[in-house]
Amino acid sequence: MQQNYNFNSMDIIRFIFKHKWPIIAVTLIAAIASVVVSYMITPKFKSSVILFPKTQVSASHALSTSELIDPDDHIMNFGDEEATEQLIQTLYSEEIRFKIIDKFDLLNHYKIDSKGSYPMTKLHDEFSKNIRFRRTEYMAIQIEVMDTDAQMAANIANEIASLLDSSLNKMQQNVAAEIYTMVENQYNKLKSEINQIEESVKNISKTDPRYISLTEQLVNENKRLSEMKSKLVEAEVNATQDLPRKFIVANAYAAEKKSYPVRWVICAVSTLSAFVFAVLLMLFFERYKDLFKS
Repeated sequence: MQQNYNFNSMDIIRFIFKHKWPIIAVTLIAAIASVVVSYMITPKFKSSVILFPKTQVSASHALSTSELIDPDDHIMNFGDEEATEQLIQTLYSEEIRFKIIDKFDLLNHYKIDSKGSYPMTKLHDEFSKNIRFRRTEYMAIQIEVMDTDAQMAANIANEIASLLDSSLNKMQQNVAAEIYTMVENQYNKLKSEINQIEESVKNISKTDPRYISLTEQLVNENKRLSEMKSKLVEAEVNATQDLPRKFIVANAYAAEKKSYPVRWVICAVSTLSAFVFAVLLMLFFERYKDLFKS
């Protein structure tokens, strides 16, 4: 088996030497072409931000509760896997995407003709191609931006990270504002009922059989009003809180070296492919000549 392998290997080597000039020519042309093409490709620079999510605890709860906060739920702790996934989904939100597109004028920066066919589709394709978000093995989030301008790549990555807080806060504040309105309506309604009871108490004498029941009702309703007031304050804090939702581990900076294209890889793969193609082509010609002669 080993002798057969050596024989076959020697046959291939002899065949390559026999047709070395056309093989060398094809390989050399491919090598030169790959070098030229690799230098024609516009280089891109990569910048990235790495961040961790924070544990999502409402400010009202952290400030108003009289109980000890669970260390695992502390507002200054790192978030879990669920918090990481929520942040990644927020990064993909249209709000962040359109703010980045508008601020950095990406339609012109990517040289997309606004009057051409499907300009927004092309813009979003370029955005998705150059801007990516991923979860690292340590549960952090990496914001990765590729751009022909090194400083632009860094600026976009840092801006996306800064928009993360405002986007998350805005979404939660919208929900909290609705809750605040509901609690406020209940508070005002209860306050109005208490005023009516107070008026009733004032208009009757202490000897009236209704006096005791109305007085007890007034005490109970005032307790409810006090509890409702606490809920109203809590809802107001939640509707206006503006807390940081992330820990920045590494900010983006302008890269000094390009990340794309890797020219030596392009040249090596192209040259090797051309060499293999040339050998197979010569084998085909040899086989064709043998068949033609026979």
